[in-house]
Amino acid sequence: MPEIASRKHIEKINQVIEEALSDAHMTLDDMDAVAVTYGPGLVGALLVGVAEAKAISYARKLPLVGVHHIEGHISAN
Repeated sequence: MPEIASRKHIEKINQVIEEALSDAHMTLDDMDAVAVTYGPGLVGALLVGVAEAKAISYARKLPLVGVHHIEGHISAN
C-alpha cells in the first residue's frame, strides 16, 4: 500500500496546493514561507511532499520550515 499512497500523492499534490491557496484567497506570491511535513510517515509520500515544498521554496526564494507530522496534526486541532 505505501506505493499506492506515494502515487496518489504525486497525482494530487498540485490540486491540493491550488485548492488550499484558493480557499485561503492567496497565491504563491502571498506566501512568506513554505511548511512541509518531514516525518514520521510513509517515506514515499513524505518524499513527494518534501520535493514539492523544496521546489516551491527554491523557486520563490522562501524559507522552508519542517513540521513534525504528529505535531502538525495536534496543532491543527
